[in-house]
Amino acid sequence: MSHKSNTPLLQSLVKPILLLGCERENVILLACMALSLCTAGRDAVSLILSLLLWSIGLIVSKLAARIDPWAIKVFLKSLLYRDFYDAREKINTPSCVLTRARKL
Repeated sequence: MSHKSNTPLLQSLVKPILLLGCERENVILLACMALSLCTAGRDAVSLILSLLLWSIGLIVSKLAARIDPWAIKVFLKSLLYRDFYDAREKINTPSCVLTRARKL
């Protein structure tokens, strides 16, 4: 008699960690940029521009997180391997032609 055991896949292990509905890195970067713009200018125009940057950045980041919550992390990881895995075909790569038999 075989004994089967099921291992539960906990949602907390695979669910992305979001902050304000966005990736954490995006929110922290937006907050630093808006805060530095606001403190560097120290006037009403820089305050308005920093609030505009903050709100537009959050909207865009939320839209991106709805499509793919790990988009920025995957993109940054792909930059590390860009030199190793070229996105183009090498000159000496053999051509591969796939043919499929058609049934009538």
